[in-house]
Amino acid sequence: MRYALSIMLLFLFATAFTQKNKKARPLDQPRGHYAQLSKLSKEPRAVNASWDTLHYPYYKDRAERRTSLKPIYLTDVAWEDFKVPNPPANSSLQTREELNYLLRLQGQRTTDDERSGLYKANVYYNLRTKPGDEHYDRYRKNLFYIGRSIGSWFNPNDLPVTADFMASVWQDASYYIWSFKDHFLRIRPYVLEPKLNNLEETDWAAYPSGHAANSYINAYIYQELAPEFKDVFIKDALDMAHSREIIGVHYPSDSETSRIFARNFVNKLFEKEKFRLAFEEVKKEWQEKAREQVGR
Repeated sequence: MRYALSIMLLFLFATAFTQKNKKARPLDQPRGHYAQLSKLSKEPRAVNASWDTLHYPYYKDRAERRTSLKPIYLTDVAWEDFKVPNPPANSSLQTREELNYLLRLQGQRTTDDERSGLYKANVYYNLRTKPGDEHYDRYRKNLFYIGRSIGSWFNPNDLPVTADFMASVWQDASYYIWSFKDHFLRIRPYVLEPKLNNLEETDWAAYPSGHAANSYINAYIYQELAPEFKDVFIKDALDMAHSREIIGVHYPSDSETSRIFARNFVNKLFEKEKFRLAFEEVKKEWQEKAREQVGR
């Protein structure tokens, strides 16, 4: 009897664990310049040792405001739990080669690259927006920028449940992203390399990239809803991350760390029952509306 009960409890535990972790996905290995640069030393060097004293200024009032909206789903997860690694030292070989890479990108960028990068710089979501605000509709559409080519139905008006859901996810993500930025206080690449002509002025720290992190988060969630478009979602997120490098405001390691964080973040979301219940409502909306109105 005890043996049978033990087997039953083990089965129930295994089932619950599987359900809890059924959306946990491994992180794809880095490719291209990310893979090459990540193998270089991150340690400080005597060359340009003074650079290691440079940090973005910490403004307590800004930091507190940016993290004042607490997570909705990951209510019991501290930002330290993600164990995001320290960025490469400013004087490190990796940082030097990242700066060289950004200089090469700058030498290759076209007018269209610049225009596209500046457009993408404005693709973000304002957590404090509300109906009736001047830019409310634009912010809601930005939640669907990743994957925008998959159908005319992929928009906040046709998928209002999805829009509300992704706005909540953005709130969770923003809390952690700003926590990381205000902890690491990494200065922007153009501070170290005066030859970089950055096309955007920023008043916050670099590491990790918020644009990249939110784009990968959207991609990883949307791919669970439409796995046939996984390549589209990931490509859109990669393009967003790369655009931040093209316009000279992020190191490649900012982008790569954002990708790593995004994968871990989405995996943690799927561990939470509140998130999974909300996700099921989104799935229902997609089952009803995620198609073209052919022949109507």
